[in-house]
Amino acid sequence: MNLLSRLHLVLRSSLFWMSCAIAALSLTARPQVPNNFGHQSWSTENGLPQNSVHQVFQSTDGFIWIATEGGLARFNGIDFKIFNHETTPAITSDDICCFAQSHTGPLWIATSNGLLQYSSGKFHRYTIANGLPTGRITNLAAADDGLILILTTDGISSFDGRRFYIIPLPSSVDPSAIVTAQDGSVWIASNSGIFQYSHGRVLPQPLGSTSTAKDIEGIGFFPDHSLWLRTGTSIAVLRSDQSRTLSISHDLPASRIQSLLSDSQGQLWIGTSKGLFMLDKVDSHPQVVPALGSNSILSLMQDEESNLWVGTETSGLQILRRQNFRTIPGLSDHPITAITQATDGAIWLGSNSDGLDRWQAGNIQHLYTRTGLVSETILALAPGEGGSMWVGTPDGLNYVKGKKIRTYTSADGLPDDLIRSLMRDDDGSLWIGTRRGLAHWQNNQFITLTRSNGLGSDLVGALLRSHAPDHDLWIGTLNGLSRLRGDNITTFTKKDGLSGDTITSLAEDPHGTLWIGTKGAGLSVMTTAGFTPLRRDDLPQTIDSILEDDRGNLWLSSSRGITRVSVSALIKCGSSSTCDPHPVSYGRADGMPTEEAIGVGHPAAWRTKEGLLWFATRKGVAVTDPSHLVENLIPPPIVIERFTADGMDIPLTGTEQNITPGRTSFAFEYAALSYLAPAKVRYRYILDGFDKRWTEAGSRRIAYYTNLPPRHYRFRVQAANNDGIWNETGAQIAFFVQPPFYRRLWFLLLILSLAAAAALLLYRLRVRVLQSRFQAVLAERTRVAREIHDTLAQSFVGVSVQLELISQFLAHSQTDAASRQIDQTRAYVREGLAEARRSIWNLRAITAPNSLPTRLAHLAEQWSQKKLNTRLNITGTYRPLSQPFEDEIFRIAQESLANAARHANATQVSADLRYDSSRLVLSISDNGSGFDTSERSPSSNGHFGIQGMHERAAQIHAQLTIESSPANGTTVMLEAPITEGKEAAINA
Repeated sequence: MNLLSRLHLVLRSSLFWMSCAIAALSLTARPQVPNNFGHQSWSTENGLPQNSVHQVFQSTDGFIWIATEGGLARFNGIDFKIFNHETTPAITSDDICCFAQSHTGPLWIATSNGLLQYSSGKFHRYTIANGLPTGRITNLAAADDGLILILTTDGISSFDGRRFYIIPLPSSVDPSAIVTAQDGSVWIASNSGIFQYSHGRVLPQPLGSTSTAKDIEGIGFFPDHSLWLRTGTSIAVLRSDQSRTLSISHDLPASRIQSLLSDSQGQLWIGTSKGLFMLDKVDSHPQVVPALGSNSILSLMQDEESNLWVGTETSGLQILRRQNFRTIPGLSDHPITAITQATDGAIWLGSNSDGLDRWQAGNIQHLYTRTGLVSETILALAPGEGGSMWVGTPDGLNYVKGKKIRTYTSADGLPDDLIRSLMRDDDGSLWIGTRRGLAHWQNNQFITLTRSNGLGSDLVGALLRSHAPDHDLWIGTLNGLSRLRGDNITTFTKKDGLSGDTITSLAEDPHGTLWIGTKGAGLSVMTTAGFTPLRRDDLPQTIDSILEDDRGNLWLSSSRGITRVSVSALIKCGSSSTCDPHPVSYGRADGMPTEEAIGVGHPAAWRTKEGLLWFATRKGVAVTDPSHLVENLIPPPIVIERFTADGMDIPLTGTEQNITPGRTSFAFEYAALSYLAPAKVRYRYILDGFDKRWTEAGSRRIAYYTNLPPRHYRFRVQAANNDGIWNETGAQIAFFVQPPFYRRLWFLLLILSLAAAAALLLYRLRVRVLQSRFQAVLAERTRVAREIHDTLAQSFVGVSVQLELISQFLAHSQTDAASRQIDQTRAYVREGLAEARRSIWNLRAITAPNSLPTRLAHLAEQWSQKKLNTRLNITGTYRPLSQPFEDEIFRIAQESLANAARHANATQVSADLRYDSSRLVLSISDNGSGFDTSERSPSSNGHFGIQGMHERAAQIHAQLTIESSPANGTTVMLEAPITEGKEAAINA
């Protein structure tokens, strides 16, 4: 029988199924919808663009995409990013229909007026102008050949990224639903049959003689590849061994079926106009999912972590997460203090001031003071024989058996009425921990052990009977761990290797290893080698209870949740901080009513005969099944969502990004796309080129850096999911912080070139200066040699000749002639000395153009050119004087020479300038006509030259003397003090 014929028969037999439903249900127990689903919802108040969710889709990079009537939303588990016509120019219509994506291709999005392609952060729109067929798009499917199949109201088309093609179907075929199968082929449902598209070929199913179902709106597959079909009013499940049809009104209390999903476990989720239903098995009855209420369900999707996403018509986006813990209805508001299981399988739960509850098969029996309990605050429980229960309270001990309750107090032999712990021994006796020691009830009498017997403290807590060969009784006290072996009590403390002295919990594994929980000091372990403290920051420090499951894990309860850790990994790692035993923490995100898994009584946790673990919390009980844990073994995909430099977005591409100089603040926003427990995702990151080790960021989703030096960098980030599975590949982005122009290679080369050129220029200038100095020195040496030759040498030659003549005259006794020659020789010597002094002066003189000697020399040369033979003689050690001082002297000399030429009609002038240690002497003598100084006043002839000379001399505190007489010439003598040197002259 072909598929269409079988579908027709199934639909025709639906009435038979409906008529037998009541009888079938009466014989078969209805399975319960699991109540360990966590529920969370998002609406426009949480960032969703609009509350009508037409489809939910997970892209290959891990993002969740939501199609609404108000635009497109991308979700990372924490935040929504909205794309609509206001934020994205390519989106011209906010009415989003559906999605499709192949394993390696871009994301395709259908809208009410076109097709969108999303790739590398950019949208591209295709419309009728690009060849898109007319008609409204109703669904998309990605085929294994890379094509996108587009279902519209006018038929089916395909698109290869460049052109649109019409997929030929028989003229009578009106396709209404498409879906991508697990093998990559696309299945097409129509009113005339079902077709399969694969590698460009359309393969129809053979049509039978009977008519097929009409108005198929959905088609899909179970994990075993069997098929289901959905119409607006019915569901057909087609399996080779079993088929069934469900319809509204009879199987589903709704007016319309709007969505359908088969999850990875083969369960069928049915979205209707009146809520969400789950079909656990084909022959079972659909069960309503209470968390969704009566919301109209438009779409369903299961992500890679098996979370169920639900799109509603008016209530936004919903998610159902499978959780490892569940609570017990009716006990969710009570603070539980102690838990144990009786021999008949019933679970007994003590509470703080709310009495005692007995739970079995969903039924709760409540006991309190009215029923015979001595107190409604329960501190300890211990199972008795035949389903009975021992109950410890602050006011005494109760024994509950059936409806009878018996009370024991200190009047009956108890050391104290406040019972802190209870333990029924293998021989049927009872051990009772109190504030005043340990009591042993046996043979209807109490025997008390106290500190005087060896206990570490009279305040007794946890009790444990070891099943090791020695069969020791371990007693937790306020001051150490005591061991009762036979009649001897030995107490162990921190000195013996315990991590702490206040013992809060005890547990023994099948290998005889003893685990000790302490208050504020963590966990300790006792093996054959003795006690070992396990000081680890990744384990709770105050441990209220310890349980071990059949899979070799320890479960530790504390005020911060419940921690599961492998025994073998924990023993291997010990206290080493470099070894990770990979503990897993559980809290509210995992279904616990609260993270405060604190039980003030004993035992605060219990492992049932069925292997379930029950934990006391502040808000009821938390129950888990270690053999059916939902373990998230999928490393979370991680993406870098944003990279900014000084607030400016940097494109997120696969190539290295160049950052312009001057940027000082860098921010990286990242997200791990794990939706099972987003709050428990942990991150670590490193900036290669800057960081030396990974930064443990916890749950923080942004990293900041400032003042990065110019170089190449690579930012890498990794994430771990709620079960500690790390994505060590992570995400990364490379970038290059460009140096400023003055730190770039070309600029440095330019600076080096300029420096080299400047050094070469300075070298050449230095060489030129040295050459100039050398030429000056050489010229001076030549001049000095010439001076010596022309003066001293000639004088010495003349003296030598004169001395030879004197010698000859004396030899011939011509004394008169010899005397004359001696006088002439003296004259030669005096002339030679004068020439030597002049040469030495020329060597020492300062030749600066503004110095006094230079100016006087120029003045003498000028007057010599005017027929006044002026001879200048400069002696002494030259020293520079202030400019005003030298100016006054120069003006006096200038006036003296002018007077000699103009008024005395002199032809020869002799000027002497002598530098002494304390004075400067200027003497000017001429051979002019002279004048009588006693007869003429300075200004009698209307000239004021001599008067001006006296005034100038007075300005520099000098003494001016003028000696003159008719026919004997004139001598001007100026003596200026320079005792204080240059400063005295300046002050003058």
